[in-house]
Amino acid sequence: MLYLSDPDPRGSMGLGGKIRAEVGSIASAFQAIDYRTGEAVWRHEWPGGGGVNAGVLATVTGLVFTGDGRNNLVAFDGSDGDLLWHSRIGNISNAPQTYMVDGRQYLLVAVRERLFAYVMY
Repeated sequence: MLYLSDPDPRGSMGLGGKIRAEVGSIASAFQAIDYRTGEAVWRHEWPGGGGVNAGVLATVTGLVFTGDGRNNLVAFDGSDGDLLWHSRIGNISNAPQTYMVDGRQYLLVAVRERLFAYVMY
């Protein structure tokens, strides 16, 4: 996931001309990459090589949400990659969504035919 804090004057796909690929490892990891340098800011190794089928949601407050390979919804601190929280809800195959109702922000996640809504404080 590349998160742009300032618009790239060359367009959203400029990304500083960086191409990053890692070959030769069967390990599975989730990482944040500095769009200016192409270098990893932080990296979270998934236990047992379990990968991610879910999309990713990054919030303006610096939270990053996704699903892991063990049926958990997980939340990371976007600045340093610390795992903040998880909830075993099932296999997440889409990106979490956020919405506001009456001034309160919610996180919405779909798992098969079920929807899970969490209040964000």
